[in-house]
Amino acid sequence: MSNTNEKQGFKLLHKPPKGKLQALVLVFLWIALWNVVYETVHILGIMPHEGLRIVNWPFFISVAIFFLQEELSYKDRFLHTLCGGAVGLLLAAAVSLSVKALMGIGLSHLTAVCIPLVFIIGLLILTRPFIPMFFNDVGFVYLICSFIQSDKIIPDLPSHMLSLVLGSIILNLGASGIITLYKKSRAKKASK
Repeated sequence: MSNTNEKQGFKLLHKPPKGKLQALVLVFLWIALWNVVYETVHILGIMPHEGLRIVNWPFFISVAIFFLQEELSYKDRFLHTLCGGAVGLLLAAAVSLSVKALMGIGLSHLTAVCIPLVFIIGLLILTRPFIPMFFNDVGFVYLICSFIQSDKIIPDLPSHMLSLVLGSIILNLGASGIITLYKKSRAKKASK
């Protein structure tokens, strides 16, 4: 789906391939529909505010990351997003637990944060060539986003994992299905 061509060099504006914009509009409508569903469920109070619940950012960020990985097939994008996101959430929890433990032995907050964070980022970078499905840019994004509310990483981990899984299944598989069906429909029309 990439529009860049090595021979052409940098271009500010691109004309998308025929049909690509229509497929992306359908995907956008799919995501917008689920945003309305999500907001309606919360406004009506159907979704619990305590315990296991769907959290906005891990649910919706998965689809943005899904489309940023243009070099991968849809199946690989799905797996990289789901597995990498889960690893990122688990690593954020590990950093949080490590910080508490290191501060418990008398290290300053800055030192207690730097030690596990440097280790975890090194782990993400150095293991990526060997296990890219699990250690990838998606894991880094989920790791960093988890620290927006670092005091809630551990208690909200099950809800974040559930949100990642549901967002990946609903949004990413839905978007993949829409694009695949759209391409098949265009191919049928072109063959007639």
